[in-house]
Amino acid sequence: MNPKKQQILSAAYNLFINKGYNPSSIQDILDEAGVSKGTFYKYFSSKAECLMAITEEIGSEIRQQRLAAALGMLTNDPEVLAEQLNIRIKLNLEKNLFSLYENIFYSQDPELKSFSIKQYTLEMEWISSRIIDVFGKEAAPYALENAAFVHGYVQQLIHLWRLVSEEELPADKLSSFVVRRLQATITLQIAAKDSFIGKLRLPTATLADHVSIKELSDMLEIYAEQTKNHANTQQLVQFLAIELAMETPRKALIESVLTTLANDKQIKSELSILIEQVWKHLDELA
Repeated sequence: MNPKKQQILSAAYNLFINKGYNPSSIQDILDEAGVSKGTFYKYFSSKAECLMAITEEIGSEIRQQRLAAALGMLTNDPEVLAEQLNIRIKLNLEKNLFSLYENIFYSQDPELKSFSIKQYTLEMEWISSRIIDVFGKEAAPYALENAAFVHGYVQQLIHLWRLVSEEELPADKLSSFVVRRLQATITLQIAAKDSFIGKLRLPTATLADHVSIKELSDMLEIYAEQTKNHANTQQLVQFLAIELAMETPRKALIESVLTTLANDKQIKSELSILIEQVWKHLDELA
């Protein structure tokens, strides 16, 4: 990322966390970052766009870390899901994401509201897809409502912990506990065929949905065209696209490329979602 752009984002992040989003003006950001108004508007059209960029950047970091934690592991391992939730919880706490999300969620700005819905949808789809990975296709009718259960359960237990304890929240224990409760809940639901949401689905489909290897190859080929400014990333994405299109994709090489991409700070959220989908298909490869 351009150093000036990163400088603006860092300054805005500090202001939004310490002073609040609404009380912070663009002029405050300029003063904090030590840049001119022209430099700010070269990268961002508004304060809202700046906030969205911060959230996207942290979201990409979360996706990359949880992919890196999963590489080489089975998709149906509940301990992998627990570790991925642990990563999300820790970064939420470290980055004060709850404060940022509240600014977005309660904003009257239509652009921020739309962004909030998109981010929430992505997270619900990711959790529900991982629930199906771990607990099997018979859990699919209950996955979305249990994604909401996981999301809310984590948030409320964090709030409750802060009220009852002065100790640092044990994120790893919390994530493991939530996965155990999730397993118990889904087992009972499958046995009773008890569902609240039923066949209702989120209003927008995204890349978090399960896609075939052929579809992934095509998507990666298209995405590679969008990464021309980052030659190394483009080369790796093109390699993945070609490899997945082969009759017998080479699993070891794909895993190696995924490991590199999972630590590539240049990749955007769409690509991080795609490469996680590739990871989900690794079990199918010889």
